[in-house]
Amino acid sequence: MATPPRRRRKRRELERELRKEVRRTEAAAGKLPGGSPDLPIDVASASVVEGKARATPCIQCSGDLELRGDRATSTARGVLREIALACRRCHTPRTLWFRVTPPSPN
Repeated sequence: MATPPRRRRKRRELERELRKEVRRTEAAAGKLPGGSPDLPIDVASASVVEGKARATPCIQCSGDLELRGDRATSTARGVLREIALACRRCHTPRTLWFRVTPPSPN
């Protein structure tokens, strides 16, 4: 007769599954627009970057994101901005990438 699994074993298995799910979700978020410097979100003005970043929901819990810092780098295709954010609910860090492209002349 087999003994039932211990509560600790069940809890640890559940924790492992949750960690795997977080890794899968984060990997998928890196492939979304804004998830990496290779896939930035194009914007027309630098003034809309922070608003768009804060309007983006957390990838893990759909909570609000809080601005932690930003960096800007000039490239041939425009200014690349890296916005560091953290979720207010689950405290998951997130980085979003934006490219500020100058308006083209008519």
